[in-house]
Amino acid sequence: MEIELPQEMEDRIASISDEEIAFRGWTRESMREGYRKRLADDVNSPQVGDEAPDFQLERLGPAGQRTGKQMTLSSLRGKPVALIFGSYT
Repeated sequence: MEIELPQEMEDRIASISDEEIAFRGWTRESMREGYRKRLADDVNSPQVGDEAPDFQLERLGPAGQRTGKQMTLSSLRGKPVALIFGSYT
């Protein structure tokens, strides 16, 4: 079964100039296929409003050193939590 793209994605495809599509080596249909693949890959991903999956990680000391102490996301239930993904190096 072919995945139907949301109108927002179809609008994005329609808004790109022919020159940009040619520059990137795409076609409008290859863009659609790329979006369909991304949607298919994300079908089992958490969605907005879903409960976050629990995970465990090592706590770091004040200077960023490893402590060997573990914590879980579920241990923070009811407390504000911010998850920041990225590098600070």
